[in-house]
Amino acid sequence: MYDEFVDRFVSQVKGLKYGDPNQADTVIGPIINKKQLAAHMAHIEGARTAGARQVVGADPQGQVLPPHVFVDVNNEMRIAQYEMFGPIAPIIKVHSEAEALQIANGTPYGLSSAVFTRDEQRGVRFALGVQAGMTHVNDHSVNDTPSGPFGGEKNSGIGRFGGEWIMHEFTRNHWVTIQHGRQDYPF
Repeated sequence: MYDEFVDRFVSQVKGLKYGDPNQADTVIGPIINKKQLAAHMAHIEGARTAGARQVVGADPQGQVLPPHVFVDVNNEMRIAQYEMFGPIAPIIKVHSEAEALQIANGTPYGLSSAVFTRDEQRGVRFALGVQAGMTHVNDHSVNDTPSGPFGGEKNSGIGRFGGEWIMHEFTRNHWVTIQHGRQDYPF
């Protein structure tokens, strides 16, 4: 399944338009600043140096970083261990569901994740084992709604925001009572 997935993923990524975010059909716009772009370039170079094979990618055009896809990635590589928040996709081959879960959880981060499967119940069982603040079954990992509990685990942050969830993060329950008269205690 790995080779077919990679072929289809690469084909899809190659069709993504990048560039001017004012164009309605642009999918990937510019990186927020030069420091962030430099960090992405360091991740890309680090992946190449570590032995990952780049199958999609091109040089930046100003602040616009075209999408990059790497295969032959293992979970010890930096590219697999960091939240990059940029158009860089490492693909790791696994041989079992247990190995996939181990790799998913084998990172110091855990903001958001996604599981794709034809068997929704199996997807939910897998999702419940993922150490992330959010896991979406058959949906993309960037799913943020005003009322959802958005937030991560591990080094991806503590707590949730969105809707009533934020009230729980910024408040605490504290029960205070006052006794206005003398009480007769049984001891």
